[in-house]
Order: sequence, then C-alpha cells, then structure tokens
Amino acid sequence: MNVILSKYVYVLQQIYWFAYLQVLWLLFTLLGLGVFGIFPATHALFTVLKEKDLSSGEAFRTFRNAFTFSFFKLSGAALIWHFMFLLVGANLLILQSIYLKYLVMGMIGIIFLSMIHFFQYLETDQPIISQVKRAFSFVWILPKNNIGYLFIFVIELFAIAYIPGITFFFGISVAAFFMVKIGNSEENKRLQAKLAERSFS
Repeated sequence: MNVILSKYVYVLQQIYWFAYLQVLWLLFTLLGLGVFGIFPATHALFTVLKEKDLSSGEAFRTFRNAFTFSFFKLSGAALIWHFMFLLVGANLLILQSIYLKYLVMGMIGIIFLSMIHFFQYLETDQPIISQVKRAFSFVWILPKNNIGYLFIFVIELFAIAYIPGITFFFGISVAAFFMVKIGNSEENKRLQAKLAERSFS
C-alpha cells in the first residue's frame, strides 16, 4: 500500500512540476512580447531542466535569472532563426514543383533540428553566430539525437491534435524534458566538447 501511495504522490509531483514550468515558460514568453520572449524563455526552461532537485522557488529564481541574463542576446538570436525560417519557408509559396517543395520542407526540418541543438548546448558567454553554426554541425554529427527529437515532435503534433487541453498545460515542458534527457548523454558531451574546441579556437 505504501509503495502505491508513494508512486501516486510522485506522479502528482511530476504533474505539478511540468505544469509549473509550462506556466513559467508562458508567462516569461509573454513578458518578452512573444516573438522576443520565446527564445530566452525556452533557454531558461532548458536551464532549469538541466538542474537537479530544485524547489519551486529555486526553479523560479533560476528561470528568472537565465531569462534576464540572456534576454537581449537571445532576442537577437530569435531574429536570426526567424529570418532563416521565413527565407526558406517562402519558397513553399514560390516553387511549383512538388519535389522542390519536399526539398524545402527537408531544409526547414534541418533548421528546426539545428534550433533544438542551439538551445540544448547554448553557451551565453560565446558569440551567437558561432553557436548557430555549431548547432548546424550538431545536426550531422548527432543523428541519434535527431531521431529522438523528431519522435518527440511527432508525439507533440498528435497531442495537439487529439488532446489540446492537456498539451497546453504540459506540451512544451514535457517535450523539453525529454529533449534534455536525449542531449545529456556522455557521448553527446564528448562530441560537444570536441566541436566547441574547433568552433571557438
């Protein structure tokens, strides 16, 4: 009975935790006026999820500090990523060939995966342009991660389609949690360290 009760309490704690992080992400995104707030808020979410055993108060302070410290730098990064998406995505309206449209969609997918790697391995003390280039490099050297990220993305699409209410309260925080898990392996850390030496040397 005690085992069942402890598991029940654990599940409730996890539900509260992910809902709490989702609310923080939404509030800080809105605080940054949406377009400019989403990148620093997402970085702050990844930062909190990489920490261990935080209380609600500690999570809020970590989130707030990461958001505040990175706001201007990542607002600029948001413009870069938005420009890439718009520049490549515009070809879907211009091109007539269905095969070329598939090619464009593949390019958008690569940009999307690069953006996840960007958040995953962001170093706020390094130049943003260098880290954008490094994020694209990670797409090619971490294919296993890409498969995991795409799987999470597909699950997220299904959740939005069939359980939108639950997704609104948990979708971003749960997806980010599993992305952090995927990107936090020892193999990834070694590859990241090697690439970082080349990128910033």
